[in-house]
Amino acid sequence: MPSREQTIEQILECSRHLFRAVNSPTTPDWLGLDLTMAQLKALFALAGDEPTTVGALGQKLRIQLPAASHTTDSLVRLKLAERHEDSEDRRRTFVRLTPRGRALVEQLREGKREWLRGWVAELADDDLAALLRGLQAVVAVASRRESEVRMRPMLVDQLS
Repeated sequence: MPSREQTIEQILECSRHLFRAVNSPTTPDWLGLDLTMAQLKALFALAGDEPTTVGALGQKLRIQLPAASHTTDSLVRLKLAERHEDSEDRRRTFVRLTPRGRALVEQLREGKREWLRGWVAELADDDLAALLRGLQAVVAVASRRESEVRMRPMLVDQLS
């Protein structure tokens, strides 16, 4: 019987293999994108929190307002986002994804989901139930620890 630490290491190794397997079919979609890293990060930031001000987007991405404005402008030129002035305060500009921008984010997210759905659907009922229980337990721990993660300095800050 493996030790608890050996079991944890096996789970981490399985997770690594699963992550590779889930990502490999969609790698061509990602590699085919003609977006900068800043544009891609902004696209996903907007997908989770829109509409938002350009300033709030910059804060979320941890970049200055001019850089956030430049990135927003580039997404607007690509027809992935649109900006509009706040009707109550013209100094504030909101940005949100266009239908094309939302579709791109969904395509990149959902491609992986469909591959994983197919694999999970092949599991026996008892394995499926065990996987669900295990994942729910991990999600519960992650939810409890989420605030700790938000309080931790970002990796980029640690590298500076």
